[in-house]
Amino acid sequence: MKVGFVGLGTMGLPMTKNLLRAGMEVWVVSRSRGPIEEACRLGAREAESPKDLASKVDLALTCLPMPDVVEEVYLGTDGLLAGAHEGLILADHSTVSPELNRKIYQAAKELGVSFLDAPISGGPMGAEAGTLTIMCGGDEEAYQRALPAFEAMGRKIVLIGPVGSGSVVKLINNLLVGIHTAALSEAFVLGEKAGIDPHLLHEILKVSTGHSYMIDRTIDLIQDRDFVQRFSINLLYKDMKIATSLADQLGVPLRLGAVSEEMIGRAQAEGHGGEDIAAIIRPLEKEVGIEVRRRKSN
Repeated sequence: MKVGFVGLGTMGLPMTKNLLRAGMEVWVVSRSRGPIEEACRLGAREAESPKDLASKVDLALTCLPMPDVVEEVYLGTDGLLAGAHEGLILADHSTVSPELNRKIYQAAKELGVSFLDAPISGGPMGAEAGTLTIMCGGDEEAYQRALPAFEAMGRKIVLIGPVGSGSVVKLINNLLVGIHTAALSEAFVLGEKAGIDPHLLHEILKVSTGHSYMIDRTIDLIQDRDFVQRFSINLLYKDMKIATSLADQLGVPLRLGAVSEEMIGRAQAEGHGGEDIAAIIRPLEKEVGIEVRRRKSN
């Protein structure tokens, strides 16, 4: 299988490496030279543009940060559909709206091209290990043809339903990421203000009913003041806004989602947008005059 990959970022580059390890011929396009050169050293080939890449491959994958970039890469004058050939499969691993998925699907269908929305979860570590969860929406035939590539990158791969279904599930996942991260921020600030060692609080919560995956993912970063981006506040805020917009369209009030979105937006407004989502805690810390730091004894 000849596979193309557009977007060699934090997730896209390790995903591309796993495709190469699986023995696939891989063509790449990305904005930054460094990841392109690294992928090419490992055996990938560079295409001139998304349009050029589409003309060379059986399956073109994308993993891009923002919806406007996704739209341009697929539908722009130098985009994937401009170079598409009949029988090509396109799959987008980005987090965007189901509405955009359906727009691309329809444009692709008119050219005899298949499109899957295939958002991912698992973070950079999952991308490196090839253990991502891949949530797919689209046609069964296209899904089955793309499955060998998905299996090179992920562990849990599910065709959920029609195009857009994968994005709905991913938006729900990231809605919960936002809510849980906002909640743990309040909880650990409260504990710190009351004089509780955050390490000890974490140890207790791990075996108690208030535990969540996001506590394990985030609290060590907070205690060590390590806010280097793994998944940025900017991207989570974007996802929260898409999720709440979808809920508005469907007439579902997301009261906890709205409060959490406001808290995440505050962190972005105070200059933490490019930091890891662990930094959502920082405005609340500042407000109450403490920092949740690791005790020296830990």
